[in-house]
Amino acid sequence: MMTTPAVPMLCDVNVLLALATDRHAAHTAAVRWLDDVPVGGATICRIAQTGLLQLLNNPAVMREDVLDTTACWGLWCRFLEDERIHFIPTEPPSLDATFERFTSGRMFTPKLWPDAYLAAYAQVSGLVLVTFDHGFRQFDSLACHVLESGQLPL
Repeated sequence: MMTTPAVPMLCDVNVLLALATDRHAAHTAAVRWLDDVPVGGATICRIAQTGLLQLLNNPAVMREDVLDTTACWGLWCRFLEDERIHFIPTEPPSLDATFERFTSGRMFTPKLWPDAYLAAYAQVSGLVLVTFDHGFRQFDSLACHVLESGQLPL
């Protein structure tokens, strides 16, 4: 059994996508994790929401399972019906200072900005970031729970 931290967790997009489709290589691991989450224990912020919707609507990612925009919103509503999931559409105060600290002096990578944003959001909100991406360990002092899928996610 997976040990889930007792404090609320901020979901990375890769966890949300794995939860959204049973064809994702990490779906089973994501569902096992969510099964262990208490009411309100899984938090989603706006950038993770938009990232999920963008991926679900992208034929290069979803292939034959791509969703049109109406279906994306339907899936999003099903996420929100789950009492374990809590959506916070606003940013926490002082986010920018931590976001800047997590990006300053780093070389560009395609995931730098959204990953640094999620890391900063989690840190200033007192949340543990839950992800399949070991790369989040690069952000000093970030509380991060890396799920193991046994396979590479999509």
